Amino acid sequence: MINNKKIFKFLAQAVLPFKFLLCVHIAVIIFSAINISLMPLVSKILINQIIISDPQNLFSNTKYIMILLAILILMPSILARISDYVWAIFLPKLRNQITHDSIKKLLAQSHIFFQNNFSGSLVNKVRDLFNSTPKIIEIFLYNFFGGALAVLFAFITLSTINFFFAFALLIWIAIIIPIAYRSALLTNRLSMNVANQQSRIMGNIVDIFANIQNIKLFSSAKSELNRVDKFQRKFSELYSKRGLYLNKYYTFLSLISSGYFILCFAVLVWLYSKRSVTIGDFILIFGINNFLHNIIQDFMKQIRNFLEEFSVVKEALSVVAKTSEIKDSNQKLQISQGEIVYDNVKFSYHQNSPLFSDKSLIIKAGQKVGLVGHSGSGKSTFINLLLRFYDVQEGKILIDDQDIAEVSQDSLHDAIGVIPQEAILFHRNLIENISYGNKSPISKDELMARVIDSSIKASAHKFISSMPEGYYSQVGERGVKLSGGQRQRIAIARAFFKNAPILVLDEATSQLDSVTENMIQQSLKNLMENKTTLVIAHRLSTLQMMDRILVFDKGKIVEDGSHEELLALNGYYKRLWTAQSGGVLTYQIENASAQPLFSIKK
Repeated sequence: MINNKKIFKFLAQAVLPFKFLLCVHIAVIIFSAINISLMPLVSKILINQIIISDPQNLFSNTKYIMILLAILILMPSILARISDYVWAIFLPKLRNQITHDSIKKLLAQSHIFFQNNFSGSLVNKVRDLFNSTPKIIEIFLYNFFGGALAVLFAFITLSTINFFFAFALLIWIAIIIPIAYRSALLTNRLSMNVANQQSRIMGNIVDIFANIQNIKLFSSAKSELNRVDKFQRKFSELYSKRGLYLNKYYTFLSLISSGYFILCFAVLVWLYSKRSVTIGDFILIFGINNFLHNIIQDFMKQIRNFLEEFSVVKEALSVVAKTSEIKDSNQKLQISQGEIVYDNVKFSYHQNSPLFSDKSLIIKAGQKVGLVGHSGSGKSTFINLLLRFYDVQEGKILIDDQDIAEVSQDSLHDAIGVIPQEAILFHRNLIENISYGNKSPISKDELMARVIDSSIKASAHKFISSMPEGYYSQVGERGVKLSGGQRQRIAIARAFFKNAPILVLDEATSQLDSVTENMIQQSLKNLMENKTTLVIAHRLSTLQMMDRILVFDKGKIVEDGSHEELLALNGYYKRLWTAQSGGVLTYQIENASAQPLFSIKK
């Protein structure tokens, strides 16, 4: 969990780019703190002058004092408007900076980070920083910093009348601060529990809507609702517990403050009876105490908000500011041929259960390699290590003699085109989806021409042209407005557009019907031309044109060769080939027995 020091460092870094705007706020706060003591002091001088002045000379004796008092009354309103204006400029700039930095930090996280966190929860963390950080800064500046300055100037002013009032003020503050501090520690823990529970609720709600199809198919709406209600009941319990404690805390502090004001009143009366204070001193002390009472009351209300928002920011930063498991580099990957080398690679998802151990392999530049094996045999991990979604524990992976751990992830991914098994699209138009990741400065017409050319090669142009808005059609969240096969063809078109020197196909045609697959096979063959290509496929018939096939079993490559060579070995691959039905692996077919569906009467 992130500590408080890092949170204050984050807050300081957040406001640092806006020093001028911050200085304007501080100037307003300093004047307001001084004015809390200055206005009662000028009022005291005015009252004392009225008492001792002759009625005939009253106006001439008090006119300058009244002008000064009028200025002191008007200035807070004028400065408040200036402060509001500056805050209106400062706030959106601050929020933009926070959002930019948060998303940048999250985008640099590893693949496993996103596997371990709900996407909805991550969105909430960014939103929490967006909303809570400005509130913390505002409360700190105007309530805590401004309140401390007001107490300091009040102490100096009260000491000019009688040191008793100055030291009584310090004693009052000295009693309140330890109580507030101890209460803050407990309230902080309570608020953290509330924030954690709220995050769990939001994460589960997002998970429900992300899996709405499964919920409908399994008729589990009621159970999902009960699950959310369970989290809500826990949230209500934690929230009430915090609220009851804070209520007791505020009541106790109010009693202490009331005792302080009563004591000041009693001592004032006693000193006046001794002719040690004037009527003006009553105005001064009551004026200062009245202002301070309002400040302390506001402080006690805002400390709850501060601690709540502080806990929210702390919880958000514990995720957003987490150090990435994958260390990036500024060195760019330079592709000359596209040779891939796995050099004594060791990797495991869990300790003491290595998936790969001392794996060494050379894939020559331009070679087309198929990867086959049962689910969990290591095919996807083999690819994920190449993409550096995970770091190897030992050994290294080289591309053209460059260790991928020592080059930037962006340059690595720029060099690899991937057609995934499940194509996920952005909620944008088809032009943006197909040309996604384009970094070359080309004209709009050239971009459109390349998009259409890529779509034609991927057999997607026909169905795109039939859509009402053509290439400008929005595809919906994650591409839900398109069928699975259409999404797959858009992913293939995206790979054509990218035209990277290394290509990875993960069941690239699994969502296509046989007719469309046959249409696109030649296009895929053209796409793979002069590229180092890795193809994961369960439909072994699609791998016959591969130069080489790697057969995986339990993290090991048990066979390596061309289609004909592997069949000749009469081993693991041959059994997989024999077990196919309709070109798709049926892993249980060897043990299956045929049963008649209907009995036939003779």
